[in-house]
Amino acid sequence: MMDRLRVAVVGAGAIGTFYGMMLEQAGADVSFVARGATLAAIRRDGLRITGKRTRTIHPLVTDDPAQIDVVDAVLVCTKTFQVAPALEDYSSSLIGPDTVVVTTQNGVATPQVVADIVGRRRTCPGVCREWVKIVEPGVVDDMGGPASIHIGMLDGSQNPIVDEIRSRFESVGVTCPPVADIITELWFKAVNVCAQGAIGAALEATLGELLTCHRDLFVRCVREWIAVGEAHGADFSPDVLAAVFAYFESQEGHLTTSFQRDITAGRASELEAQVGALPGLGDEVGVDTPLNDAFAAVLRAKAARAGH
Repeated sequence: MMDRLRVAVVGAGAIGTFYGMMLEQAGADVSFVARGATLAAIRRDGLRITGKRTRTIHPLVTDDPAQIDVVDAVLVCTKTFQVAPALEDYSSSLIGPDTVVVTTQNGVATPQVVADIVGRRRTCPGVCREWVKIVEPGVVDDMGGPASIHIGMLDGSQNPIVDEIRSRFESVGVTCPPVADIITELWFKAVNVCAQGAIGAALEATLGELLTCHRDLFVRCVREWIAVGEAHGADFSPDVLAAVFAYFESQEGHLTTSFQRDITAGRASELEAQVGALPGLGDEVGVDTPLNDAFAAVLRAKAARAGH
């Protein structure tokens, strides 16, 4: 284990708080970049997790990354549409020759966005699985789930910092196994969460309602995501559909995705990085996605009415 692992978490929302605090619990030197009400709340009260895990820390938090300096790893935990502006603003302060930049966003597009800014050899796609949500600025509810993160370098190389992050997570009960094919992992997560978010937001339905009242439609929605992923090279197992629904069935029925909560609340969302991206991805490989095309159109109309 490295004597010291320095980590900067950009974005202290639900994902950034959970995974940043777990690394801090594992002994890493973790700082947070935040703004506005979140920055003020953390400075005043600390950063808190409630629910399945309960913990408060008082980390270095700033809106000026120069106060943090170069780190071993940057966890980019903003919304997808904030990733490029954040890296363009912060990379000169946080990223050195050997820094690894870990993505955490849903969908499959973010790693290439990051690679275009910092280079493929620094880019480490991450796939997060835990049900977390913001209660208020600086407070995150851990609702349970697998508590896992899969990480792997975009260029397929082995990296000692990635190995160290993996070891630290495992030491505090966050599953972080070696990954042979991170792109397939990204697509598998998209098949799960992006499909659920799309149909859940369009129908304003919880996971339990999707599995009971709308199951046939849900299956067809997921099949479209699988078909596009396979056409783009995702190496899914033959029983991928069964695996996806086995995962859904193992989760609590009241759950919704952060994307659909944003849509329902009229907030800016990751629409164009999730279901909004699938029609174009399908067109690239000649796969039709009629259900998700319709969901994307419905959700764009909802977003437009909310001013987005």
